[in-house]
Amino acid sequence: MSTTRLIVLMAMLTGMGQLPVGLVVPSMPAIADYFVASDDRVKLTFSLFILTVACAQLVVGPLSDHFGRKICIQVGNVVFLLSSLLCAFAPSLGILIAARVAQGVGACVPVVVSRAVVRDVHSGEEAARALAAIGMVMAVAPALGPTLGGFIQVTVGWRGVFAVLAGLGLVAVVLTQRQLVETLPVSRRQPFRIGRIVSVYLSLLRDRLFMAYSLAVLFSLSGLGAYLAGAPFIFIRLLEIPEPVFGMFSIANVGSFAVGSAIASRFTGKAFTMQAMIVIGGAMNALGGGLLLLLILAGELSVVTIMGPTVVFFVGMGILVPNAMAAAINRYPDHAGLASAMLGFLQFGGWGGAGLAVGLLGGEVSLAFASVFAFVGLATPVTYVLLGGWPEKFRP
Repeated sequence: MSTTRLIVLMAMLTGMGQLPVGLVVPSMPAIADYFVASDDRVKLTFSLFILTVACAQLVVGPLSDHFGRKICIQVGNVVFLLSSLLCAFAPSLGILIAARVAQGVGACVPVVVSRAVVRDVHSGEEAARALAAIGMVMAVAPALGPTLGGFIQVTVGWRGVFAVLAGLGLVAVVLTQRQLVETLPVSRRQPFRIGRIVSVYLSLLRDRLFMAYSLAVLFSLSGLGAYLAGAPFIFIRLLEIPEPVFGMFSIANVGSFAVGSAIASRFTGKAFTMQAMIVIGGAMNALGGGLLLLLILAGELSVVTIMGPTVVFFVGMGILVPNAMAAAINRYPDHAGLASAMLGFLQFGGWGGAGLAVGLLGGEVSLAFASVFAFVGLATPVTYVLLGGWPEKFRP
């Protein structure tokens, strides 16, 4: 299997695992109505899913370093398939929430293992360009999800959304079995010992540069978590936008992230260093987040005042994320699975934390969303510069 085909396959599997993030979002108000539950309780189907994806990666990463990449991905696919079926037939909100937690376990596997696969076959700026492709899918799938989810919701209802996810899980099982090749030779596999794993994780946390890159990814992608948690209630409930139309708005975010990823793929290592691209992307996150908060505080709540700043934010995200991911993983080539797991834990922890924050702030959902969005946008460049320092050079 060629390296290009391998990266395309990993991007596809990652996308299938990421669709549950956004596909269910337009159905959350309908789920609340069906189970006669509060909006805040239904938001747990989003935030706990994300937090599970975050925490499970800490185990999946070292397992893939020990057993290999393919077997871990296939086990994750099966868990995803079965849990999606349970979601589709859940008789109560409690069981639905529990099934979403299990779904998060399965969905996390291709996310963390795909980055390790990239590191198995690439390094340096080549890895950054490969991760730009996978990173674009990681943001496009959740952002495109509301568009597809909105149409499925009005056509067959929220149970049909989970039935579609179960079908995608079956496709992932077949693709993995027939197409995926193992990229981690037995000679490079690491023993699965708790003491060694904890030791490596502690060394990652003590590494200022690794944490600078990782926290930049965490805060930047937290903007997407805040958007997915708050936007459906703003657009569908406050602005009375139909579910399919709300989903179409996400195409602007998809396009914005795609533009940023294309810029990263085109200019990283050629026109700008990876560190420079991280600063540029972080500055756009701060600009988009701050602008949104100012507009909401001024009482300007409309489709334009929400989507304009988020477009700026998502372009910056597309520039920053693949570069910061590659720079972080490149620091630990012999522990790519563990480094990818820690990076993913922080990344999805940020998603889930931002989603929880939007719900816990209470009050007007538009102000809660804008406040979290502005905070993570400003924190992105600030934490990177404080921990990693200003780039020594912007040009290669």
